[in-house]
Amino acid sequence: MFGIRLDPASYMSITAQLCQQVRQNIEKGEFSEGLRLPPTRKLAAEFGIARNVVIDAYEQLIAEGYLIGQAGSGTYVAGGIQQSPAGAADEKQLDVEGLTEDSTPPLPEGLIDFEIGTPDLRQFPRQLWAKYLKEAAEIMPSASFDYGDIRGEKTLRLEISAYLHRTRGIRCHPAQIMIVSGSSEGFALIAQALRDSFDGVYLEDPTIEFTQHIFRRAGYRISPVAVDGTGMKLHELPAWEPGHLMLLTPSHQFPGGGILSIQRRQQAVRLAEEAGAYLIEDDYDGDFRLKGVPIPPLQALSPDRVIYVGTFSKTLAPGLRLGFLVLPRHLVKPVADLRESLNLRTPSIPQVALARFMQDGRLDRHIHKMKKLYRQRRQLLIETLKQHFGDHVLVQDDEAGMHLQVQIAGLPAGIDWSKAQAHGIRVYSVEDYCLVKGNYTRHILLGYGNLPEENIEPGIARLRRFIEETAAGAP
Repeated sequence: MFGIRLDPASYMSITAQLCQQVRQNIEKGEFSEGLRLPPTRKLAAEFGIARNVVIDAYEQLIAEGYLIGQAGSGTYVAGGIQQSPAGAADEKQLDVEGLTEDSTPPLPEGLIDFEIGTPDLRQFPRQLWAKYLKEAAEIMPSASFDYGDIRGEKTLRLEISAYLHRTRGIRCHPAQIMIVSGSSEGFALIAQALRDSFDGVYLEDPTIEFTQHIFRRAGYRISPVAVDGTGMKLHELPAWEPGHLMLLTPSHQFPGGGILSIQRRQQAVRLAEEAGAYLIEDDYDGDFRLKGVPIPPLQALSPDRVIYVGTFSKTLAPGLRLGFLVLPRHLVKPVADLRESLNLRTPSIPQVALARFMQDGRLDRHIHKMKKLYRQRRQLLIETLKQHFGDHVLVQDDEAGMHLQVQIAGLPAGIDWSKAQAHGIRVYSVEDYCLVKGNYTRHILLGYGNLPEENIEPGIARLRRFIEETAAGAP
């Protein structure tokens, strides 16, 4: 009938298929205004389906305004329906500009990717995590399946409070902690909550790229401040410009790897206090200090002026989308009110699962295991770089985290590091993370968190071949 084809094997019900195809035919102009549709009994017999199915479809389309039912006369196509543009594609052919069905396509065959910021996902304790998720769903009280406290599950906030005190020396009440869906949501909340009082932010240069995008989209002016081996060069700041916040990675500067010295920490706190401003401390990988103990946070120096941002994306996995804020007491309510107005909440079951995971000491054991693994992997990567490049390579990174910043001497400026992919390797230029361009053209980042050890030697060998060919072809 009229080109309609019903597929009994489709995931859609027969009623839904019939409705969809009649709609599309009307919108395309193939069923014109006033066209009389077959009686329900006849259509049911033609397709070999129950008459009630056709009745349901007709009634649905009448309710939507596509059809008109006239008692004793029949069912007709309604008027006043605008037709789709000629040649409009159906749903299966829809192509969204710039996007593919899979926004993270698989790596090309054989490509070795020194990706940044991803932990070893093969080591994620899947079966154990599944056990805790199941337990959480079983033990959670009915109230926890409601919207709940906008700050997140109290059990998890209690565990994070205890963990931060034990590992970082942070003293905070669980009421000051807000669970967020990753640190990026935390930065977005901070940017929006403080926008009425602040319109600028000091960022380390270079720095992680998404923070600048978050603050820029929130209407902030971005003020880059250069970094060196001991973090942000605060002494080059002539004065704290009114209306500015400051975002820092003091325990392990990204991407350079330096530790913000105590002198600069104290200076940052003093400047913020004098300006009545806030420091935003991004402790993105503070659990993975591979030598010694975790660095004391800025927050401990000035709890009323530092907003601490933590995440489980590095310690466990980014896909969990679990992070947290430690807010100064007087900012808890405004940030909570903003989040409530946006109705942004983090799913409860993973929060309860993580709380029990931490309670049972599983997080500590996982971190201990991963630190040992990353320490070995880091050492192997450095040794391999030395073997291939000798004294021409300079590793500029403290013993922490899951990546190295590497400078290779004697290279021509302006290398297009993306072309290394043609040699079967993907590395990351520090220039991509710079606000002011041109100072880091010979620097690259090599991540080893999610890189199998067996790929390190062939990956660096490919890097050397790419560099040799590039240098040979330079004018």
